[in-house]
Amino acid sequence: MSNVTVVDFETTGLFADRGDRITEIGAIKLKENKVCGIFQTLVNPERKIPPSASELTGITDDMVLNSPKISEVLPLFVEFVKDDMLVMHNTDFDGGFLRYELKHLRIRKEYNYYCTLKMARKVVKSSNFKLSTLKNLLNLHTYGAMHRALSDTFVTAQLFLVLEKKFGIDTLSNMEKDIDFLLKSMEKDDVFVINPHCS
Repeated sequence: MSNVTVVDFETTGLFADRGDRITEIGAIKLKENKVCGIFQTLVNPERKIPPSASELTGITDDMVLNSPKISEVLPLFVEFVKDDMLVMHNTDFDGGFLRYELKHLRIRKEYNYYCTLKMARKVVKSSNFKLSTLKNLLNLHTYGAMHRALSDTFVTAQLFLVLEKKFGIDTLSNMEKDIDFLLKSMEKDDVFVINPHCS
């Protein structure tokens, strides 16, 4: 399996075409079940974050005040992803925000997508298919609080591996060690890091 990049966005709301914006990006680059890179940054949405969004994510106006804008972040995200397939839990939502911002910034880049939400509906028996529900049902782990981008990305990455039958006995502990290592190797102003030992 070639590299895939698992992605999650936190946003000010549900509709990019109605003025909602990204407030946080989390991404994990996978090769097989090894974490080969981490992308993590808050994003200044250049608008007020509604209280309902802050209540859900914990991200406030003060937290994003000095964060980079999407115009600064998105080219770095494209550099990080390269030509990987993007894995998202609801490609209609996250992919919609990504396509909107790419078009808005006139960045010509298209991706292939894998939707864990759609795939889970086909193969998992559940009352609903929210990421938090599937996390509990399949005994997946968070990396920090849910509804923060990196944590949701980590859960989505595990879900992807489960759905693709690539989740081995040591997968979780190895992924957590990989993430710890990569986060510790990031400098203060870095938004992403790649493991040089991943080919």
